Amino acid sequence: MFDPDCYPMFDRRKLLKGALGAGLLASGLPIVASSPVRAQFKQNPFSLGVASGDPAADGFVLWTRLAPEPLEARGGMPSVPITVTWEIATDPDLKQITRSGSEVARIELGHSIHVEVEGLEPARDYFYRFRVGDAESRIGRARTLPAPGVDVAQLRFAAAGCQAWEGGYYTAWRGIADDNLDMVFHYGDYIYEYAFIPMDRYGRALPRLMPKDFPICVTVTDYRRRYALYKSDPDLQAAQASCPFLSSFDDHEVADNWAAETDRNTPADAFLFRRAAAFQAWYEHMPVRRSLMPRGPNLTAYRRFQIGNLANVSVLDTRQYRSKQPCGDGFKPNCAAADDAARTMIGTQQEKWLADGYRSIQATWQVLAQQVLFAHLDWRSYPFVPESEAPVVNLDSWDGANAARDRIMRAWADAQVKNPVVLTGDMHRGVALDLNRDWRDPASACVGVEFLATSISSGGNGSPTLSNAEALHANNPHLKFISDQRGYHRHTVTPDRWQADFRVVDQVSIAGALVSTVKSFVVEAGKPGLSEA
Repeated sequence: MFDPDCYPMFDRRKLLKGALGAGLLASGLPIVASSPVRAQFKQNPFSLGVASGDPAADGFVLWTRLAPEPLEARGGMPSVPITVTWEIATDPDLKQITRSGSEVARIELGHSIHVEVEGLEPARDYFYRFRVGDAESRIGRARTLPAPGVDVAQLRFAAAGCQAWEGGYYTAWRGIADDNLDMVFHYGDYIYEYAFIPMDRYGRALPRLMPKDFPICVTVTDYRRRYALYKSDPDLQAAQASCPFLSSFDDHEVADNWAAETDRNTPADAFLFRRAAAFQAWYEHMPVRRSLMPRGPNLTAYRRFQIGNLANVSVLDTRQYRSKQPCGDGFKPNCAAADDAARTMIGTQQEKWLADGYRSIQATWQVLAQQVLFAHLDWRSYPFVPESEAPVVNLDSWDGANAARDRIMRAWADAQVKNPVVLTGDMHRGVALDLNRDWRDPASACVGVEFLATSISSGGNGSPTLSNAEALHANNPHLKFISDQRGYHRHTVTPDRWQADFRVVDQVSIAGALVSTVKSFVVEAGKPGLSEA
């Protein structure tokens, strides 16, 4: 238990500012001032693969990180800056080079590279690679977005996340790589911050283990090593090389169920140092723009992507600005504090940004790409929740901030948004729900839909059916489907319809298991509500 008398009181913002000035945290300014050098490597410096992300109509971000010994504290790299060259071509063999250049990889950012490419043609594939010394990366595929305002016939993308290393193999990522998609929305829980464990909570063997010297992540070195381990997986590398990613984060990139400046197990002053370390490592390992570079414990991660006149995708941050979970967090009934009008999930500024976008950006589909369950869900009868006559809700989800959800749905109505689609993760279940205008009234009109993607590996093999599914459906008429299997969602979007395929892996306890579609749902434009395909 935290005893506040054991910790001195100080201004945490001044402390963090001082730490930045002292070079204890990266601030975007170089600490090592030596000139870039060309390097030779005895081992592959591109051991973590390549990726593209944050696409626009005229370009995208290209990412890699030099790490010949990826699990070492510095990735096996010297402290000097290293020059890395890159090439972009219009053909997969890189014969038709259209752009090239160089970037400097510095130790302050873990020798990661973020190349922001502009001036390309919209709505087309490009291919890229990196070189350093005599080493050459694999070839990746990126894709630009259609230009704003143009007609778009089709968009194909995946939504995925929650990929605990110990939970199982990343076969779902191989399925995503094989799907030849336009992009991937990664909703978060890219890593888990927990320490090494030799077996699961039931004493059973895990499909694979982390190194024994992996502690709980607290420092930037801890987080860097964790990302390096996860990114060493060949299936994940194949997926990230296959198309651009829209990267976000949930809680485990920092600490379980963290909220704003608070963590259940850490005093606030110490937690902000941990959050700064976590955000730096997240930035170093994601294909995101330099505008997302953290400043100490702060990172502006919400942003939008306009895909012609077909879709407007708003990527939210539901952790950094939220109110602390009410009633002590967890699954509970009768939490009156969840109805407090002052509670928020995304903060006042992000709410305004979202509402402004609804009014100003016209698109057939308005997509809310975020992290935790948006719809109300009564969890009564579920094995790990308390027995109750009253509805039991997850207070870490939007059910912990009911007024905030009401404001988002009111913004839809005010802007006359006809086809809102919410993309979600976190629960390690594949879920499809209708969104009613008034979540308190099951008979109110359906105004949108929500697709909650299951985990890549977190939670182990899972099961096609849930023993309590009948009771869950009885308590939640808007719940159309729920499954406990691992996998991802594949979305095919046209001006007339949205189809979501629930792709599942037979088992994640072995590598290379079968990936198949267990269920597909369709939404017709202008007619909110789910129907089976």
